[in-house]
Amino acid sequence: MKIDKTCSLFFGTKIDSKLREALSQCKPGDRKYIEGGADEFLRVIEFEDEKWLGKVVSPGPAVTEVDDIQRNIVSILRRIAPGGRVSASSIKIFVIQGAKVKDDAKDREDDDEVEAGSSGPYIDMRY
Repeated sequence: MKIDKTCSLFFGTKIDSKLREALSQCKPGDRKYIEGGADEFLRVIEFEDEKWLGKVVSPGPAVTEVDDIQRNIVSILRRIAPGGRVSASSIKIFVIQGAKVKDDAKDREDDDEVEAGSSGPYIDMRY
């Protein structure tokens, strides 16, 4: 086994019919939380025929950050889609293969940049 310090992580929940319906009723002012493309908010990622909603995180977050990331995602979803019933246990963590950190940077702020570029049965960065 090898540690890969270049692949970003995705913390997210699968968009089921109930969450999809709740998201469709999202207030226009809150749409920025899922459509803005900003790293501090959420994004939709497709995998095969599934859609997931969550956050892309730089590789190697501290264990203490995992709970914060999970709470942030649940908090945003409860705000924008209260009828979606997203629980903390529904948040899953995946490696995003093909989404590498652009530069093995010394600064943490540079670690937020990722680029897509892989084919195969992996989570796709299209949204």
